[in-house]
Amino acid sequence: MKIPQAALFVLFGAFLCFLHCAKEGMPPGGPEDTIPPKVITTSPSSDSTGVNINSKIKITFSERMQPESVEGAIFVSPFPKTPLEYSWKGKTLILSSSEPWQEDRTYVVTIGTGAQDLHRNRMSQSATLAFSTGKSIDRGAIRGEVWVKEGAELGKDIEIGIWAYLLSEEQREVYPTKEKPDYVTQADEEGKYALRNLGWGKYRLFAVKDVNRDVLWSGEDEMVGVTTGDVTLSQENPAKSFVDFVVDKIDLSPPELLNCRALNRNLVKLEFSEKMDPRSALDTSSYAISTVSDGKLIPVISSFYLNDNPEIIYLLSGEMSSNATLELKAPGLKDLAGNGMDTIYNTCKFEGSGSPDTAGLQILSMSPSNQARSIPPDDSIEVSFNQPPVPRPVEDNFSLVDSNGNRVPGRGKWVSPSTFVYSPDTFLSGKMSYTINLSGEGIRNLLGTASLKDSVVKSSFLTINPDTFGTVSGKVVITPPSDTSGDLILMLWQPEGNGSSYQIQPSNPDHFLFERTLPGKYFLSGYLDLNHDHTFNLGRIEPYYPMEPFAVYPDTIYVRSRWETEDIELVFH
Repeated sequence: MKIPQAALFVLFGAFLCFLHCAKEGMPPGGPEDTIPPKVITTSPSSDSTGVNINSKIKITFSERMQPESVEGAIFVSPFPKTPLEYSWKGKTLILSSSEPWQEDRTYVVTIGTGAQDLHRNRMSQSATLAFSTGKSIDRGAIRGEVWVKEGAELGKDIEIGIWAYLLSEEQREVYPTKEKPDYVTQADEEGKYALRNLGWGKYRLFAVKDVNRDVLWSGEDEMVGVTTGDVTLSQENPAKSFVDFVVDKIDLSPPELLNCRALNRNLVKLEFSEKMDPRSALDTSSYAISTVSDGKLIPVISSFYLNDNPEIIYLLSGEMSSNATLELKAPGLKDLAGNGMDTIYNTCKFEGSGSPDTAGLQILSMSPSNQARSIPPDDSIEVSFNQPPVPRPVEDNFSLVDSNGNRVPGRGKWVSPSTFVYSPDTFLSGKMSYTINLSGEGIRNLLGTASLKDSVVKSSFLTINPDTFGTVSGKVVITPPSDTSGDLILMLWQPEGNGSSYQIQPSNPDHFLFERTLPGKYFLSGYLDLNHDHTFNLGRIEPYYPMEPFAVYPDTIYVRSRWETEDIELVFH
């Protein structure tokens, strides 16, 4: 029977479609693979002794892997003198060394959490293979947890490497920018890590987000953290737990003075490359202004910054001349990381101004703002001016009054030359309206050239219902070897970026209390402020000094209205 030509075209088209579908594969079915891969077998097996010094290492995974991700996540400790060679046979990775393994030595092979399968699923935790070319295997271990500093909060990150350097008896410094560690592992998805099969000795540890995977710290481009001290392992003390880290990026660059200019005959504006340390920024001895022609000094009367931004600093000075070229030097300034000024960029020349101050003295902001509602009863009142006023008239003309006309007693202080803070002696009443009063009469700027433009300033706010709050109470346990000479600082904070946070300094670790806490989900952490600067010191890499002792409560704390969440125990190990 003769087949019509049209039918032949149809059959041929169907055949081409079949070939195309066969090439592309059948449409995928079933759920997407989200299961993390894992190591199922190794050769030699873990904890093997007497391993031949010419042996190859074989690691078999539960599924096919992305070779590059696995090879970039392999760490061998101690480091081989020559690079390892990698080859694959299906799911099995084969490691070969061009030189024999050292005799009578324990080796640790770590497969980090950066290893991925073909569907880009990462290993959920590091895998470790330890073997010895001698008759015994090292049994030392260090365990802990890694946190990432996120502003005032602590979070977690992936692929944080833990580096351990074995110190000689008299060694004081380690340089992770130049020296590779003796042992390496990676923290898992929960931030936990374990260094196993370590030899006896003293170790210095670092936690590093090794972005370029060269097993060297690349300075401020890579997050890093140190512990609260070196760790010594011995036959009597073979393991150490709770060796924790807080990692952060470290600013190593000196700040630069970018620009300076006279705003009027008594005011100079300085712009820096980054935010400056408030203490040095507010110290007038950090600056010097002089005329270029004769070197005559012009006194710096006050230094201040506005809107909590010490990246821009203002200097109130003696009178400048409009036809003079002036030079400003700022050698005494430091940035927030403690870096001193760049010696090349700490000087600026500018033309003086003979113009008078036309802006006058003004209030920039007031907190709480006018008509604000749901203000916590432990809030302070903050008044910020556009330039420093004479302090005493502000203190004498300020008052806080409740809706019954009662004046609220309290204490005022200047947190900067232009910012006044008033703290009530007791908590404010709940669901109560309060009014801030400031009489402008007699309030003048520091030079006495301008008065406050508003004769009377009023601002009202309403406090929150006290039934909204809950409380959190408990105790702090400080175990050796933590240094107990520091101030105990506790922080209760919500994981959300804009959530509530509270800080207290309990006088007795046997009992702490967070009062008037808004309901929600919180984390609790604390540190021992050894240098009494009310700042959590993360330590330093080079030259080395340890981090201040800290602790994080392991569980989430739930705060409910009109309820006390009690018996919380925060342990410093």
